[in-house]
Amino acid sequence: MTTSTAIPTARQRKSRTRTTNVSSKPPILVSQLPPAMVQLTHRAEVLACPACDTWCPLTLDKGTKRWKLSPHHTAKAGTPGARRCGNSNRLVVIDISLARLQERQVEASADAAARRPTTVLKKVKTPVPPAITQLTPAAPTADTARAAFYSHSTRCAGRKDSTTRDAGTTGCAGARLCTDGARLYATYLQLLGQEPERRAARARAEQEQRAAEPEQAKKRLQRRADEWSAANVDALIEKRRWAQHEHFTGDLVEPIRGAAVPKGARPIGTVRSTEDVLAENPIRKRQQLSA
Repeated sequence: MTTSTAIPTARQRKSRTRTTNVSSKPPILVSQLPPAMVQLTHRAEVLACPACDTWCPLTLDKGTKRWKLSPHHTAKAGTPGARRCGNSNRLVVIDISLARLQERQVEASADAAARRPTTVLKKVKTPVPPAITQLTPAAPTADTARAAFYSHSTRCAGRKDSTTRDAGTTGCAGARLCTDGARLYATYLQLLGQEPERRAARARAEQEQRAAEPEQAKKRLQRRADEWSAANVDALIEKRRWAQHEHFTGDLVEPIRGAAVPKGARPIGTVRSTEDVLAENPIRKRQQLSA
């Protein structure tokens, strides 16, 4: 008899088995298992093995017609070095109705949703400003070059420099400039020579901008006029007049009105005549007639 030296692998779990073997372990009660470990859908009954947490089909025992776990391994199908689970062919007692099991599953899902933490909204990160070394430097001018040269000459006055003409002088304050001072001074002279050309270019740009402003203003006015013509202002005004008409005040917003003016009222600012005063006061009118 030959012995196979091949490494055993986990086999695919069968939903229906013909074996009559039954495990000697006590039956598993479905009512004592968590609702999430049982699924009793018709013709697709599965159960999570309490020993290895592997989902296994439930099959009917051929001899007793009772439910039992199908033979299975502790790993997925095809995994080398598989080991047979001790709960294989173990009886399962379904001591709970399908309706009650579904109710327990709904209650468990609601309870889990209540325990689940709320979604944490991440705070928007404040944008980090770029470092000074990452900023684009401004274009150098003659004023900035002169300020840099004066600043360097002030700091360089307290250092000994072997390139000076006299032994008693120091740095850029002596008869000769140091290397950095000479470079800054040359930069200043170069920018100073370019300053007239830069000013002329700036003046030309400003002049072109001033010359283009009237044309731009005309274009804006023309565009505004085109928008008004496209809006059909006359039709909108006529529609507004009809909306304020007394026949439409019941459906639309009424215009603002003041207190009712009595009939025959005199306009404000008019001068009252003697006839009007006598007409309003009958006693004075009778006295004047009797006189």
